[in-house]
Parts: sequence; C-alpha cells; structure tokens
Amino acid sequence: MSSASRSDARDHFDELVAFLQRIEDVDTTDLGIDLLLARLDEESAKDYDYTFERISLDQELPEDLENLVREKVEHKQSALESDNIRFSDYGIENRDRDQTFVQYEPTENIPQFENFERLLDGERFSHTTYTEPPKPEFQTIRIRDGDNDQMAIAFLNYSRRQIMGRTSRARMLVGSEKHRKVDDSLISIPNRVDSIYYNGLMYIFDQSRFEKIFDYLAEYERCADDVIDRIEETDIPFHDFEMFKEAVYGNNRVLRLMYKVHDRGVYEDMDLDDATYIRDNFDTDVKFEENGDGVMSIKMDDKRDVWAVLRFFNDDHLDSPLTNEQYISLSKQDAG
Repeated sequence: MSSASRSDARDHFDELVAFLQRIEDVDTTDLGIDLLLARLDEESAKDYDYTFERISLDQELPEDLENLVREKVEHKQSALESDNIRFSDYGIENRDRDQTFVQYEPTENIPQFENFERLLDGERFSHTTYTEPPKPEFQTIRIRDGDNDQMAIAFLNYSRRQIMGRTSRARMLVGSEKHRKVDDSLISIPNRVDSIYYNGLMYIFDQSRFEKIFDYLAEYERCADDVIDRIEETDIPFHDFEMFKEAVYGNNRVLRLMYKVHDRGVYEDMDLDDATYIRDNFDTDVKFEENGDGVMSIKMDDKRDVWAVLRFFNDDHLDSPLTNEQYISLSKQDAG
C-alpha cells in the first residue's frame, strides 16, 4: 500500500532528525512553534472535520516542546541504528507482533488526512484553552524553520488526565517549604510523541494512538461494510450470517483484519466452488455443515470462529508445487 520505498523513507527520517537538530541553535522566538488542539467541528456536515486552535504559550514553553520532539525522534533514530527496533512500512498486523517498530506511511494512504492539511499551510490559528468545550480529540506540536520552508508536526493523543485538578476540591503547588494554593487547573503535556509528519511521510511510534488520532476505526468499519456486502452477494452460504456480522463489528481486532481482507480483495471473486475446494483439500479450521436445503454451509459454533472464516476469505491457503501438499499461510506475502 505504501508508495515510498523503505530506503527513501529511512533517509527522510534521518533528514527529519537533522532538521530538528539544526533548529536547536536557533532562537525559538524566530521559529514557528505551535501547540495546537484539534476538536471535531460540530457544525460541519462532514465526518471527522476538525477545527484547529492554538494554545498561547509563555517564552519558556516553546523551547521545551521543541526539545520534547527532538529527544523522542533522536531516541528512535538511536534505537534503529543499534538494531533494537525495526523500521517498517505501516501495517495493521504490526500491532499484534511481539516487536517494536518505527513505521512509515505516506500521507496519501492515511484515511481522513485531507482534514489535516490545513496544518501544513503554516496558518496562524486563533487562541483556545484546554478547558474550553468540546474536549480536544488530539494535540499537535508544529515546528517550522525561520523561513517556513520545512515543517515537522508531532501528533499526541489527548487524555482528560492531562488537566490536573479538574475534579479536585483544592489544588496546591509544592514549594520548598510550604504548599501553595493554586486556583487554576494545571495542564500536563505527555512525555511522548505518538507519530510525526515530515516531508509527506508519517512516522509512527505508537500504532494504537496513531490509529486513534486518525480514526482508523471508522475506516475499518467502512471496509468491513464493503466486505460483508460482497460476501452476502456470493453463493457461499452461512448457517448464521448474523452471528458472523456481530463477530466482526463487535471486536476491533477483527475489524482491523477486515481492513486487510478488503485491501487484498481476493474475497470479491470467491464462490461456492472455492469453498468446496478448500473443504476438500485443506485441513482447514473453517467448519462446514449441511443446512436445511442439504447444501454445505459455513458453520460458526460461536463468535470466536470468525478468525477461521476470515482466513478463508483472505485466501490464506496455498498449494506447494514442490510437495503437492496444501498449507494455511497466516503471514501472506506475495512471492513476485
């Protein structure tokens, strides 16, 4: 799905590090360093249309935000160079692997990214606060050079826990000898970066938070709708198609797999002959049983069987030309 080569994406990541290091010696008052909040535009007819507003910062905070972004990116670069983590194009299956990744994804592949493009224009947004309604969906740290020629945008998921004392009766600031009462709420910025944009690519440090910020769940559900509608149109019968649908929409992990099934697209051409071939030639965990019309149908004993059914519709079965044996392949990769 990715249109950037791994080597090019890796080179761009090093360029991102160099950019952040280069501006370290520049007076932050000469830079465009913005802390921006994104809120859903409740008046827009479009889904996931955001308004962006800027937090007013005192003189010390922009440098702290710049340092936060640079330190997190430098840490990832160091881990990559020492082979402690892997560099990979973005894949939904990476979330469930027992490895740590820096992933990359061209922005044209990111659902809803057109709703974020205003951030790239260098627009100076109006002021807001964290406590204004509605609650922020996420926050960004936007860093531009003095000429506005280069830009990095760090994305951080938002949590209400960032507003300290929001539900407290009294708030106190710890001093050297006494605790002092504070009337205003205190705002904390997480010590992390979930993903960062640079030069047309998004680098993903925390996949779960990245997918939440860019609302991949809505994209997964849209893809699931397409797959289920197409499967329902085929001549492959189910004993209980409603159970299958409930199993898909009731589990976010299953929805992520449906996104992969949709992307691969093999399900579009499957028919009853394919189901018969799988049943007769593979030791598959897809269950078949005659329905009331005497036709062999896909049978789910419970919703956990949805994984086996989706492996079938994702074409996770292959014939070996060397041994003439059949296999179930759970890590489908094209050999060409």
